Amino acid sequence: MNTNDTRSQPSRRPRARRLLPWTVVLLLGLIFLAAMPGAWALPNQAPDYQTVPTLTPLPTRPGQATDTPGPQPTDTPAPSQPTDTPAPNQPTDTPAPSQPTDTPVPGQPTNTPTSSPTASPTRLAVTVTPVLPATCWTVPTPGFSPLSAPDIEFVVQSDQLLVVPGQQVTLRYIVTNQGDADLADLLVCAPLEAILGRGQVSASDGAARLVADGLIFELADLAAGDSATAEVQLTIPASAPLGSVIENQAWLFADGIQASTDLLTWALPPAFLPPTGHDRLSCGQR
Repeated sequence: MNTNDTRSQPSRRPRARRLLPWTVVLLLGLIFLAAMPGAWALPNQAPDYQTVPTLTPLPTRPGQATDTPGPQPTDTPAPSQPTDTPAPNQPTDTPAPSQPTDTPVPGQPTNTPTSSPTASPTRLAVTVTPVLPATCWTVPTPGFSPLSAPDIEFVVQSDQLLVVPGQQVTLRYIVTNQGDADLADLLVCAPLEAILGRGQVSASDGAARLVADGLIFELADLAAGDSATAEVQLTIPASAPLGSVIENQAWLFADGIQASTDLLTWALPPAFLPPTGHDRLSCGQR
């Protein structure tokens, strides 16, 4: 028998084939264990990597998309603005040197600026239109309410207050200057009722006359403390209705001053007297 005949020896290949899968499994297990060193660590040994996450993930519902912030636009700085570069050979603005201050010298008097007085605004003078005899009847008056003026007394007087038809009466107008300065260009306008009969006119100073509307009394100057009087004689007509009242009021103008007298009235007796109860008694009986 030939000892070199291998066909008669048992084959070793089937055994090697049976060990090959176990060898591969063993190698994979070693590789897996080598990749997880923490599995070999002791209980008191810290792992070589961080096992606790630093950010706690927020729970999300199934099927809910997470809000992932999109890219935000960034503020891009604008390009630099051109600077004003002076042209060559151009003069530059050089600040003027500081001015010297006036330092007072010891022992010398100092000049203190004095404030100039402020000019007050001037008021325009008001031009007063003088009242003339022809225009005094059209000057507005406050009716029968008397109008007084400072330092002037202007009154109207009569010798009678109760009158009868056909009676003669006297009206007297008196002007008194109670101030310290003279009064110039005095004018008295006294309206008179048209039914009155007009008589003589007189004046203590100045001039008095009758016109269609009444009495005019003019006086050029009235000294301080002096008085002037104008009088007119009047007659109550016989046809004057009984029970009527005749009114009198005069106006005075002087240097822009206006004044008036109080209202003076003449009363005529009533047209009808009530019975006294003695109409049946004869004369001498009571």
